[in-house]
Amino acid sequence: MYRYNRSLAILTVILLGACAGTETLVRSPVVDLNSVQMSSLSFSGQTFVLGFDISNPNPFPLPVKSIRYSVQLGEQRLASGETQGAFNVPASGNSQFAISVDLDMLQQTSQLSSLLRSGLQKNIEYELRGSLHVDIPFTQPIPFSNSGVIQVANGL
Repeated sequence: MYRYNRSLAILTVILLGACAGTETLVRSPVVDLNSVQMSSLSFSGQTFVLGFDISNPNPFPLPVKSIRYSVQLGEQRLASGETQGAFNVPASGNSQFAISVDLDMLQQTSQLSSLLRSGLQKNIEYELRGSLHVDIPFTQPIPFSNSGVIQVANGL
């Protein structure tokens, strides 16, 4: 009985160490906002498609199950949420993904509305934060954050 309990304790410590160790084994990808395009416009709202580039610094592919994100343009939050989408980012490679965002302009601040309209002619600073949920056993969500400058495009 003593030998069984000791073996179980050692196995538990090894498994816990393996779980804790995966955070350092998986490096955070670089995620960039590469486009903000207005795809539809109505009296009550607008739909934007946010395009992203993702670079995987790891020597193995990242099988992405879902993405939690928050995008800020200027000082205003544009969108946040979680999207399901299965895709792979190749080992030491790049991929792209897009997210469609519906904005109710009647509920958005006039500052954001003005910023989006002015962004059709000029560059706007953005801030991006989030995490990737990957299909790798014992791996916690992988955080990412980035900032830069983007121009809002009118796709209409």
